Amino acid sequence: MTDPVRRTVTVDLENGLHLVPCSQIAQAARRHDGEVRVRNGQKAADAKNVLDLMTLRAEFGTQLEIEANGASANEVIEVIVQLFQSKFEGREPATT
Repeated sequence: MTDPVRRTVTVDLENGLHLVPCSQIAQAARRHDGEVRVRNGQKAADAKNVLDLMTLRAEFGTQLEIEANGASANEVIEVIVQLFQSKFEGREPATT
């Protein structure tokens, strides 16, 4: 088994990580077969679960660690990092 892939991101949204960004993270994470988790300190959330992500209470300026494992771990991490970098404004194309 390979080591998990990890990246740190900063919440750069005035209202923090609210419902819409959490939904976008979950949508991206669900496309990945392996586990994807988001950590805020000691609290970890399943990135595929919107309500679980909201329990992180990630406010503006919070640093989060994204962790994924599996064959496409690098790709899912990159997609989620891009969401944070674009401040969740870039919409991903719908998959068919």
